[in-house]
Amino acid sequence: MRVIRHVWLAGIVAVAMAATCAFGLGSGASLAFGEGQPGSTADVKITRFHLVETKAGKTLWEVWGDRGEVFQKQDVAKVMKISNPVTIVIYSEEGKLTVRADSATLNTRTKDIHMEHNVTAISEQGNSLQTQSLDWLAKARRLSTRSPVTLIRGGLTSSGVGLEADADLERARFLSRVRSHMIPGGAELATKAPSSSRSGGTR
Repeated sequence: MRVIRHVWLAGIVAVAMAATCAFGLGSGASLAFGEGQPGSTADVKITRFHLVETKAGKTLWEVWGDRGEVFQKQDVAKVMKISNPVTIVIYSEEGKLTVRADSATLNTRTKDIHMEHNVTAISEQGNSLQTQSLDWLAKARRLSTRSPVTLIRGGLTSSGVGLEADADLERARFLSRVRSHMIPGGAELATKAPSSSRSGGTR
């Protein structure tokens, strides 16, 4: 097991201080979220973790954390809060979404991110959500949760169980138990964003 004080990861390359180490994160069997847990011993332990995902020269997302552990055979990296929340910034054509959580699990093959415990997300447009579990699905470029969730857009607060949403939180669909109410003083803003509290969601 290796311990690294500071790391910037992109694809399968890690840079620690002035040294460069190859991790081979793309090899071995993959671990889909919910299908099991990584082994107890990490291949690499990292402090001041920073992971960047890029494509065609564009940054798709970044992850920062106090501590990270890389499990090479499972294609998994776990990021944990020590004193500061784990921070994930997701970039899209609509702007950026900043998510904070106590922990995050990254699938280094699919580039999906699973965030857990005290999850808050704020979009560049000012939309926000709170939940205990949230997934970023890289291929679909959508957010998803099956947990109770609260979404605030303009002057409207909606809550329910389960949610699927775009990265900017402008278009969202609750899966069940939807309830909405107006924030005092926010009626004018809320009328600008069409919404529905019928079974199946709000958009």
